[in-house]
Amino acid sequence: MQKKTIVLILGLLIATTAWSVEYTDEQINEMINNPLGELWMLFFQNDYTSYTGDALDFLDEDDKVFNTTIFQPVMPFQLTEDWKYIFRPVIQLHNWETPSASLESPTGVDFERHTKLGDTIFWNAFATNEMAKPPNVYGVGFTAMIPTASDDAFGTGKWSAGPMALAVHVGPPGGFIFGGIVQHWWDFAGESGRDHVNLTNIQYLGYYRLTDATNIGFGPNIICDWTADSGNQWTIPVGGGLNTTIKLGKLPVKIGLEYYTYVEKPDNFGPDWTLRFIFSPIIPSPAFSKVPIF
Repeated sequence: MQKKTIVLILGLLIATTAWSVEYTDEQINEMINNPLGELWMLFFQNDYTSYTGDALDFLDEDDKVFNTTIFQPVMPFQLTEDWKYIFRPVIQLHNWETPSASLESPTGVDFERHTKLGDTIFWNAFATNEMAKPPNVYGVGFTAMIPTASDDAFGTGKWSAGPMALAVHVGPPGGFIFGGIVQHWWDFAGESGRDHVNLTNIQYLGYYRLTDATNIGFGPNIICDWTADSGNQWTIPVGGGLNTTIKLGKLPVKIGLEYYTYVEKPDNFGPDWTLRFIFSPIIPSPAFSKVPIF
């Protein structure tokens, strides 16, 4: 683990040296706000979420606070002279309380906290060079969910895939960023005893650009589980926060803090509120990623 940490630190230090003259701060901030831009981002997101629901009430349990850390490197490649490919693997690490049988509990159920790997999502978008140019950027592609969870309670147990699309308006400082990213998954393989996957994820964006580096607004994810019963399908957050770009030496880093409450959530067990922290080091695109693959 120490060797991996040293390698990561050295890699970041080497990366910072490439920022000296390649881009101005204003250009970097413009590309950070473009989901189809050419910069590579080491996106970290931590969601601290309180859950409530009828299931907890039945067990006479208090609200449960779960923590999910997401690592999502954003890696654009020049596919051809005219087309770009943006690859975003989403790796999830959950720290959750999960139920287990207990003879000591009056309800026969107790909760134990575990830290486990969740399912991994592979987000793939395609766009022409013109489609990726602000102010109006848009792209299409596909998404896949791989059953990498280290425990049944932390994943679907299914291989799933489906379409994805995005459309975002990226305004200048003093303007707005708004739009959305939609993904959907259907399962096509996996453990036969697990529930089918028919899941939609909609990230809706609305930010006001206070300066070239600082935005205020929102970017939560609406989730719909189409296999669930009525009253347990939709999870809809509302809220917002602030993000800005700072410098650690020469390394640009996007940081942000957002808070969301849920106007719609599953009756049985669903989120009540989420506190989200964002930390995203920005690194220069490797030279090979700018050379057309085909």
